[in-house]
Amino acid sequence: MSITFEYTEQEIKALTRCSRCLLPFTFPFIQYDENGICNYCKHYFYEPPYKENELSQLVQRSTNDEYDCMVMFSGGRDSSYLLHYVVSVLGLRSLAYTYDWGMCTPIASRNMERLCKALNVHLVTVNADIGKKLSNISKNVSAWLKKPNIGLIPLFMAGDKQFFRHANQIANEYKIENVFLGMNPFEKTDFKTGFCGVAPNFSGERIHSITTGGKIKMMGFYAKQFLRNPAFINRSIGDTLSAFMSFYQIPQKQIDIYKYIAWDEETIDNTLIDTYGWETDPKCSTTWRIGDGTAAFYNYIYCTVAGFTENDTLRSNQIRAGVLSREEAMEKIIKENAPRVDSILWYLDRIDIDAKVAISTINNIPKLYREVKSV
Repeated sequence: MSITFEYTEQEIKALTRCSRCLLPFTFPFIQYDENGICNYCKHYFYEPPYKENELSQLVQRSTNDEYDCMVMFSGGRDSSYLLHYVVSVLGLRSLAYTYDWGMCTPIASRNMERLCKALNVHLVTVNADIGKKLSNISKNVSAWLKKPNIGLIPLFMAGDKQFFRHANQIANEYKIENVFLGMNPFEKTDFKTGFCGVAPNFSGERIHSITTGGKIKMMGFYAKQFLRNPAFINRSIGDTLSAFMSFYQIPQKQIDIYKYIAWDEETIDNTLIDTYGWETDPKCSTTWRIGDGTAAFYNYIYCTVAGFTENDTLRSNQIRAGVLSREEAMEKIIKENAPRVDSILWYLDRIDIDAKVAISTINNIPKLYREVKSV
């Protein structure tokens, strides 16, 4: 039996969406006014980056004889450009740090090697227990397939959040005060917690900020779902709790480079590809998330069930910021949301999940976008 990947392109393209951005009526907590403009647009505030010269005032030369700073490096496009900028433009002596939890794609690994070699940067890799991490992912995906709920999808990515905790440890070990990370300002994805029943935090300063009440509500949602589906009560729980603490509870004092320089997709892509021979995925129309082994799978679920993915939120934020037209954005997401078949199959094989069973189960989940529209 062959595996059939669904993508009802015309149906998804025709969804009722915000008249300004692209968010569809299936987006959690979305509301439209009489002009069809959504509440996410109304609350959106784009803060232009600070002037680049303010970085020189912020980043003081370290007392460390070897390094001026550390860069949190995942191998994705934003962190790759960050490393380029810190070393080539700011002229800082940088240590690069990454966390390998088993879901770094081969493309990302090769790109990290390319940049570090070209920039003569030392890369420190903290290796998780890969066998245990993959086993935890497999347990959670298997449990999820027994009783699918899109609010629980973030469990698949819980294992990578220790990236932040280890960053603090490495910086302390090397006595480095300045730690950089590159958080794309357009990547805010409220829907992931929204599907847990947590309302968006429109006043949040961080990309992934959530209120204390929201954290409590999210934990309550997970507890209730675990009781409904005991398969989630497995050995991965400790890792999941550690991930929650690492991401939401440990203070994050990193310098976000994209608060000081403009995030420009074309400049980033061209710089990485032309200068470093940065590798892209020929079967993917975007350079975003090609280094993340989990993204193709969870975005397939979101698109199949809800009719949108992370790409819709990214492009919608670009529309609001005035850097992309609605027509251009729509054209992009229709291409970007198409199933990345090879990446999905790589992911399922890596965690030892039967691809036919997984995709068939996902395809059979009732489509939210076929429910009665609420506008």
